[in-house]
This record gives sequence, structure tokens and C-alpha cells, in this order.
Amino acid sequence: MVKALDRKLLRDLWQMKSQALAIALVVMCGVGTYIMFLTTLGALRTTQDAYYRDYRFAEVFASLKRAPQSMQLRVQTIAGVDQVETRVLAQVRLDMPNFAEPVSALMVSISDHGRHGLNALHLSTDACRWPHAPMKW
Repeated sequence: MVKALDRKLLRDLWQMKSQALAIALVVMCGVGTYIMFLTTLGALRTTQDAYYRDYRFAEVFASLKRAPQSMQLRVQTIAGVDQVETRVLAQVRLDMPNFAEPVSALMVSISDHGRHGLNALHLSTDACRWPHAPMKW
């Protein structure tokens, strides 16, 4: 009885071989896309972890206006806090040649701890070159 059903299955499958092939291709594309997604997600997480580790990127940020310096000591005493740094931030408008719209920038003070502080500074001369406005250091 099973042999007859197997022959019928193979015969029906052979009659609709193009449809079966299309279904198999769609399933393979779905599996390939899923594998590509997992690989890309893993690479992004690895890159993020490496960046956070190499440049000591802070996990928590808090913005205050006119906070006393003693606030740094109070935050340092909170359980689980490993390192605290205070910075001065200022929003400025830049006058850039060849730009019709005003350009704004956020100026951030450099850490007192230098290269060993949080959110380490990384300068690259190739980071953002504009073809119409070459950077000069």
C-alpha cells in the first residue's frame, strides 16, 4: 500500500516539477536571507562591542544645566558606577564656505583623563572630506 502511494507522490511531483522547483527556490531564498540577517547582526554587534571597548564609550549619559562639581562625587558613590566624568557642551553655529544653509555643531570638552577617560577622542583625517570643501588641519 505504501509503495503505491510513494509512486503516486513521485508521479504527481514530476507532473508539477516547475511549481515544486519554484517553491524550493523560495524556501532557499528565505533560508539564505535569514542566514545573511544573522551574520550581519553578529558582525554589527561585534563591531559595536569593539568600538565601545576600545573608546570606552559610556553606558549612561545625563544632561544637567549648571550642576555643581560636588554632583560628580555624589554620582560616583552610586552602587555599580565605575567611572564618572563631567563635560561641558555647547551648541554653536559654524560659518562654512560653500554651504547655503547654516551649519550647527556640538562642541564637547575633552576628558581630563586624556586617552584613559570615557568616550575617548578619535581623530581621522579621512573621516569626512567634502569634494567642494577640503579639510585643513
